Amino acid sequence: MGRLAWLHIALGLSVGLALAGCPGGRIAEGGDGGGQEDGDAGADPGPPDGDDPGAPDGGADAQDGADRQDGVDEGPARTLAERYPGDVGLESDPAVIWFEGFEAGTVEAVRARYEDSKNPAGMSLVPDVPAGSGGAAAMRWTAHDGADATDLYKRLPGAAEWYVRWYVKYQPGIHWHHSGVWVGGYNPPSDWPSPQAGLRPAGDDRFSISLEPVYGVGGPAPRLDFYNYWMGMHSWMAEPSGDTAYYGNALVHRTGFTLDEGAWVCLELHVRLNPEPASGAGALLEVWKGDEPVARFDDAGPLGYWIRDKFCPEGADGPECTDYPAPADTRLDLRLRSSLALELNAFWPQNYITDGPPGWLQFDHMVIARERIGCLR
Repeated sequence: MGRLAWLHIALGLSVGLALAGCPGGRIAEGGDGGGQEDGDAGADPGPPDGDDPGAPDGGADAQDGADRQDGVDEGPARTLAERYPGDVGLESDPAVIWFEGFEAGTVEAVRARYEDSKNPAGMSLVPDVPAGSGGAAAMRWTAHDGADATDLYKRLPGAAEWYVRWYVKYQPGIHWHHSGVWVGGYNPPSDWPSPQAGLRPAGDDRFSISLEPVYGVGGPAPRLDFYNYWMGMHSWMAEPSGDTAYYGNALVHRTGFTLDEGAWVCLELHVRLNPEPASGAGALLEVWKGDEPVARFDDAGPLGYWIRDKFCPEGADGPECTDYPAPADTRLDLRLRSSLALELNAFWPQNYITDGPPGWLQFDHMVIARERIGCLR
């Protein structure tokens, strides 16, 4: 065998040994095992909106094991859920504002963590938890036609931006009404919910963003949508008058955005309030289901049109929109407030049924944070 052939073998062995000594077979830069490969192709583009969530206390390598599967370095975790498999330890991350895993042991111990709650008799802790959960319990909330809501309400420090993620399972075949998660703000802050049904907010007093069953309830495929109150909302009346002219506005209108009754579903909202009181510029509203984006509203769009109290964006395929087509030439007004004193400070999960038999839903792994949370790993 010639000298050149032996040289090729020797070089191959040297590179193979170098790869074997690096995590996942990648060539480390600077000797710390955490560098990128040469070139830009492997660069981390970062999380949505260009916000760098950073690393947990202890540095970028503190959760190194959580970023790898089968010995392959997947790069920096992009969501809190990726850093904390099963949500174990997630509540201690500095980005987390509120965490509820229903592991307090008793219903009363859970209720003690909130400023207000109703119908404790309709609450129970159950061992049915979402796949991947690091916990042992979820909470079941049962509501009855004509009774008060079964709910919890938490007042939190004021903020201009929240990510809110929760897991929910809906009992099949129930005529849902207000059964989901509401977040928003009151000025001044309140220790109890005050939805003020039918009344449009003034802009300096309150707003609410909710995600709940809106269309097809009681049928084979109930659909989720927003049910929002804010200063720019539209009325269900052609000529608004009186104290019942405004009810929550729906914005998504997608037939595929369903409850998936009888199964755990991961949902996440992202709300950013307008930074300047005079306009909605800079505000943002988006939602994910199972880590898949469903809808996003910001300065860029999408374009759509209003049908009374329904904003129908491009791509909407719900019959409440498609039966009344119109030119999509309007952007959603996201001026959620006219005063910077009005902030996100209210968290209100609830089950409220006004028609049909009693029904239960289950909540678990409810998180409010300053950055993208994501679904359980």
